[in-house]
Amino acid sequence: MKNAKVSSLVAMALVMCNIPLYAQQKQLIKGKISNVQGKGIPLVNLKIKGQQQGTSTNNEGEFQLYGSSSDTLLVSCVGYQSLEYVYMGQASVQFQLKESAQDLNEVVVVGYGSIRKKDLTGSVASIKGEDLAAMPVSNPLVALGARVPGLNISNNSGRPGGGVSATIRGINSINASSAPLFVVDGVIGADFQSINPNDIESIEVLKDASSTAIYGSQASNGVIIVSTKAPKVGEYVIAAQVNLGLNQFARPLDMLNANQYMDYMKRSWEYDPKRGTFPTDQLNKLYPDLFGTDNKPLYDMDWQKEASRNATPISYHFTISGGTEKAKQVLSVGVINDEGLLRETYYKKRTVRYTTDIKLREWLDIGANLSYQFNRKNQVDDYAVGSMNATRLLGGMIPILPVAYPDGSTSTMQDFGFGYNYDSNGDFLGFYKTGIYTANNPVKLLQDLKYYRTEHQFLGNVNMRVKLMEGLEFKSTFGAQFFDANNQFYASKYLLDLGVDVSGRAAIDYGKTLYWQSENFLNYNRVFGANRINAVLGTSWTSSTGDGFGAGSTGFSVDYFQYNNLAAGAVPGTPTSYYRKELLNSYYARFNYSYDDRYLLTLTGRSDGSSKFGSGNKYAFFPSVALGWNVSEESFLKSNELLNQLKVRSSYGITGNSSISPYMSLGTLNNNTLVYLDGKRYVGTTMGNIANPDLKWERTAQINAGVDMGFLNNRFTLVADIYHKKTTDLLLDNPTSFVSGYNSVTQNIGSVQNKGIEVALNGKVIQTNDFSADLGLAIAANRNKILGLGDNNADILPGRVPGGLVYNVLRVGGQVGDIIGYERLGTWGTEEATEAAKYNRRPGDIKRDDVNKDYVYDDQDVKILGNLFPKYELFINLGVRYKQFDLSATIQVRKGNKVVNASSFELEDRQYYLNSYASLLDDAWTPSHQNTMVPAIRTQQDALYSDYPSGYVDSHFVEDGSFIRGRNLNISYSFPRAVLDRWKIKGLKISANTQNFFLSTKYRGYDPELSSVSAGNTFTQGVDYFSYPNARTYALGLNLTF
Repeated sequence: MKNAKVSSLVAMALVMCNIPLYAQQKQLIKGKISNVQGKGIPLVNLKIKGQQQGTSTNNEGEFQLYGSSSDTLLVSCVGYQSLEYVYMGQASVQFQLKESAQDLNEVVVVGYGSIRKKDLTGSVASIKGEDLAAMPVSNPLVALGARVPGLNISNNSGRPGGGVSATIRGINSINASSAPLFVVDGVIGADFQSINPNDIESIEVLKDASSTAIYGSQASNGVIIVSTKAPKVGEYVIAAQVNLGLNQFARPLDMLNANQYMDYMKRSWEYDPKRGTFPTDQLNKLYPDLFGTDNKPLYDMDWQKEASRNATPISYHFTISGGTEKAKQVLSVGVINDEGLLRETYYKKRTVRYTTDIKLREWLDIGANLSYQFNRKNQVDDYAVGSMNATRLLGGMIPILPVAYPDGSTSTMQDFGFGYNYDSNGDFLGFYKTGIYTANNPVKLLQDLKYYRTEHQFLGNVNMRVKLMEGLEFKSTFGAQFFDANNQFYASKYLLDLGVDVSGRAAIDYGKTLYWQSENFLNYNRVFGANRINAVLGTSWTSSTGDGFGAGSTGFSVDYFQYNNLAAGAVPGTPTSYYRKELLNSYYARFNYSYDDRYLLTLTGRSDGSSKFGSGNKYAFFPSVALGWNVSEESFLKSNELLNQLKVRSSYGITGNSSISPYMSLGTLNNNTLVYLDGKRYVGTTMGNIANPDLKWERTAQINAGVDMGFLNNRFTLVADIYHKKTTDLLLDNPTSFVSGYNSVTQNIGSVQNKGIEVALNGKVIQTNDFSADLGLAIAANRNKILGLGDNNADILPGRVPGGLVYNVLRVGGQVGDIIGYERLGTWGTEEATEAAKYNRRPGDIKRDDVNKDYVYDDQDVKILGNLFPKYELFINLGVRYKQFDLSATIQVRKGNKVVNASSFELEDRQYYLNSYASLLDDAWTPSHQNTMVPAIRTQQDALYSDYPSGYVDSHFVEDGSFIRGRNLNISYSFPRAVLDRWKIKGLKISANTQNFFLSTKYRGYDPELSSVSAGNTFTQGVDYFSYPNARTYALGLNLTF
C-alpha cells in the first residue's frame, strides 16, 4: 500500500511538471473519440484552432488537452471524416467520427503498440476479423488463406482438426522452424490455431525487418499479430451465431471397379505366357464367398464411398459485451462439432473467452484477457504406413471384397489372391491360393482403431496501464499459456498388422507445457507542431517448460480394457518420459518520427538472451532502420485529385531464429536399447550428441522497398513491395567422421536467400447508395537459393517417402524443396529389346534417362525434377453489395510447384495387387500401345530388376501441383432496420457459404495442397501419401443480436 501511494505521488509529480505555464489560465479538456460502433479510436489528432499545441488519443480513444471555452477543436484521423468541434466548457466531451471513403485499416497494430498507417515504414498487411468470421471454419488460419500476398498457407490434411502450415516470404531455415511467430493479445508464441475465429477483431501480418525486429530472435520468419475483440462502452449487447454445414467428398479418385479389377488380374497373370490363361473358370470353386457360379464377382465395392459419409458439422457462438467508461467487459462461448469426412472421425472444440477493462483512476487502468479451450478428436493416423493407415486403404482396397460377409465377419486383403511356383529352369508349375496382402478393410479399421487426442489450453494476460504524463504511458503485462495433451490409442485384437495378429495394441502418452512472459514497457506518443514522435522502450522475460511420458502394451485377450488398463496387455512396451526448459531475456526499443506527415523514420532494436546457446553466444542484438516519404503531402502533389496518396518506403534490418531443441549446445545422455545378458535385462546409457558450446542464433538480414498508392480518394489502392533476405549461420547437422561415433553435429554453417515481389491492388469498382462492387487482386512470387551447406558444401538428402525412396535434395545453388530423382522417358518398345536388355530390361518395362550412358541406373543418373514450392500465387477477392444483400468470393491460383504423388507410387506398383486407377487399363503398355509412361501390367515376380534402383523416385510420380481453387463463396442478407425495430432486436443476418467449391488441377490425387508425410516439416510440403481427403463444404448461418 505504501509503494502504491509513492507511485501515485511520483506519477502526479510527473504530470504536474509537464503542464505548461499557460495551462494555469486554461481548462483541462477530457474526452473520448469513438467510431460509429462505439469503439475508441487511437491516434486521433486534436489541436486548438490557431495554435500549434496538440495531442492525440491513446489506445482507448481517450485524450486530454488544455483549452478555453469557445475554442474550436480540430479533429482528424486518417480513414475518418475530419471535423471541427466548438468546446463549450464541459468537464468531459464525447463524440464519434464517421469513416471516410478511404481505406478503413489506417491504424494498425504493431509490436507493443499501434501506429497510423500513414506513418508506417514497414510492410504490414491488415485483415478484419469480420472477414474471417464470414468463413465458418474451426481453424482461423484456414480463413486467413488467400488474403495476404507473401503469406503462404497450406491445408496439410482434410481431417477435422488437421494441421495447417504457414510461411511468410519463403523458407528461411533448414533445421530450425520456418513458421511465423504468432502474438495473440500480446502473448508471444501463443497457439493461434486454437482461437475461435469469431473472437478475432483484427490481424496484422508483419513481413519486413522494420516491422518484425521489435521481436528480435523470434521474428526472422515474420510475425502475425492477433487482436481479439475488446469490450465496448454501452448497454449490454448479446450476439448469437449458429452455422450448420454439410461436408461432401470433393474429388474422389477414379479407381478400378470389380470387373475392371478382374481384367487387371487377368492381364497380370497372362503377362508370362508360361502361365497360360487366367483360371476364370475356377474362381467360384476357389473363392465361393466372392464369386458366383458364373465366376463373376459378387461384390463391387467403392471403398471411398463406403468409408466416407456426408458429414454435418455444426457450430455455435455466443457473446455478451458492454459496460461503462469505468468498467467494460466481453464474454464469449464457442462450440464446434466438426464431423469428419471419414466415418468415426471428428473434432470437438469448446472455447470460453473473457476480457475486461477497468478504469481505477484517471491515470490508472487494469485489464485482463483470459481464455480456455477444450479439444477432443478421433483422428485417423494418416502418417502411418501399412495396414493401419485407413486413408491408404481407401484407394488400395480391392473392389471385389465386401465390407462384411453374410455371417457378419469382415473382409481383409488376405481373402483373395494367387501365388505362383516355378521350377529351377523357370518353368511354370502352377498356382496356389493365398492372400494378397495383410490389411484390414478401411471401414473395419475406422471402427476398431481408436486414436483419441484430448487437449486443454489456458491462455491469457493481465495488464496495467499508468498514464505518467501527457503522451507517456507505462504498461505492464503478465501473460501465460498452459497446454496439456493426452493421446489414447488402441488397435483391436481382431485387426491385422503387417501379417501379424497383434492381439490388441494400446498406448497412451501425455505432455504438458507452461509458458509465461512478463512485459514492462513505456509508450510515448506526442505531437509538437510538425513533429510527431511515437516511441517504445521495454524489457521482457519469458520461460517455457514441458514434460511428458508415454507407455504401451500388446497382447490383449479381450478388447474390453483398451488403453484404460495397459496392464491387461501381456507384453509391456518400453515407457518413455522427457523434460525440457528454456528461458529468454530481452530488451527492446523503437522510435518512430514523422515530420510534417511527409518524412518518416523508424529505428528499432532488440537484445535477446537465450538459454539454448553456448555461454559466449547467449545474447545477440537485432537492429533495423526504415525511411519513408509521403510524397502526396508535398505541395506539388497535395491537391492532385487523381493520385491522392503516394508513399515510398524502404527498410533494412536483422532478425534471428532460435527455433531448435533447447539442449543442442550441450552434450546430452540417451538410454540405448534394452539388452539381455544371462537372461537379465539391462539399460545402457550413451552420449546422445556432440556438444557445441559455440552454437548461436541464425541471423536473417532483409532489405525491403515498397510503395503505397491511392487514386481517386483511395477508391483504388496499390501496395507493392520487393525484398531480399539472406539467412546466415544456418543451424545445420554437419556430417562428422565415422570415428567420432556420431553421424553429425549441429553447427552454424550454411546460408540461404529469398527474394521476391508482392503486389496488392484493391478497388471500389462501383459505388452507389444501393449497389457496390469491390475487387482485390494480390500476387506474390518468391525465389529461394541455397548459398552454402557447410565445410564441403556436400549435398544433403533430408527426406524419403514411405517405402524409403529419396525425393528431396539440399544442394548449393539449388532451392530448398528441390525434388531429385530419375527422369522417366517412357517404356521400352519391342523394337528396343536389344537396347533394353543392356539394362536388364525388356519391352514394356520402365525406361529412364541414363545420364552418363553407362547402362546402370545409379546416383549419377538422378536430376532435379522440380520444386515443392510455388513460383507464384495469385489471390482474387470479390465483394458485392446490393441493398441488404452481400456476396464475397475468394479465388486462389498457385502455379509452378510440383507434388510428389507417393500414393500413385503404390497404386501403380504391382507388388501387392492393390487396386489402381481406372485409367491403368488404357494407359498401360501393350504390344499395340507402346507410346506410354505406364509399364505393362504384370506381377512383381515377373520383374528382372528393382523398379526403383538406388532408391530414388522418378518423374512419373512428380506431378504438376498448380491449381485454381474456389476457396470461399459467401452470400448473406441483413434484415433492414424497420424489421429489426418491429421485432425489437438489434441485428439479424442469414447467410449461405461454400468452401472449396471448385478445383482445377492436373494433379491425379485428392488435392495438390495436401501434405501427409511428417506433416509440418518444411521438406514434406507437397508430398502426398494417401492424405486425408479434403471436403467440399456447404453451410447455412444465422447471426442474431439483441
